[in-house]
Amino acid sequence: MAIRGVLFDLGDTLVTQEPLVGSPSNRQGAAQVAEALGKLTEDAPTAEQLTDPLGETLQEALIESYQGECAVPDARRAFLEVLDRFDLEPASELIDLLLPVYFAPHYAAMTVDPLAVRTLELLRRAGVRTAVVGNLIHGEELLVERLRAFDLLRLVDALVLSTESGWMKPHPVAYREALRRLDVPGADAVMVGDDLDFDVRAPQALGLRAIWLRRDTAPGLGSVKPDAIIDDLGQLIPAIAELDAAEAPT
Repeated sequence: MAIRGVLFDLGDTLVTQEPLVGSPSNRQGAAQVAEALGKLTEDAPTAEQLTDPLGETLQEALIESYQGECAVPDARRAFLEVLDRFDLEPASELIDLLLPVYFAPHYAAMTVDPLAVRTLELLRRAGVRTAVVGNLIHGEELLVERLRAFDLLRLVDALVLSTESGWMKPHPVAYREALRRLDVPGADAVMVGDDLDFDVRAPQALGLRAIWLRRDTAPGLGSVKPDAIIDDLGQLIPAIAELDAAEAPT
């Protein structure tokens, strides 16, 4: 069957993303949280005291989620856990203000893949429907603003974010919701992304085909067998054409 829908991974596929631990955005976010807390109390922790605990606690929450049912981690709880180490008990309203302060540098540091917009434009012209399926802990509004600045939002038909659905890839809900919004069956869709588990193994188990975007630091394939392998987004449309040709009746 011809491919009528393409599901894209977000981070490290369409856009870059910095790690939660040890990155410039981690340090900058912690500095901004420390500054905000310093205006409220003289006993506020310093940026240096917050940087590693915030990044590591959020990362641990993410890992626990992936090792469990893949429910979206509770970023508010992670923040409360860190601040409790400094005998701070901020109100929920303050946590709601601090979270975007911390995550804003993370999204500001994102850059768009130079081939992303052109690839999405060509898929739209070909009548192929597209969705972005993204995992995030917090910051849906910040992300949407960033994607709009990259001119990506106008070119996709659906944006499926874990903060909205409550589930992260590789949970089946993430892929099924994207297919539902595109109104495309899994047999007519392909998933594209850089992660062998989330973007190849899991969608294939649901009946989608999967194209692995092999980045420079990619691991070996192991037992995973993508339907196609590309090294940049510019190779995506030819890869889709080859998959379509392979399925065409002879």
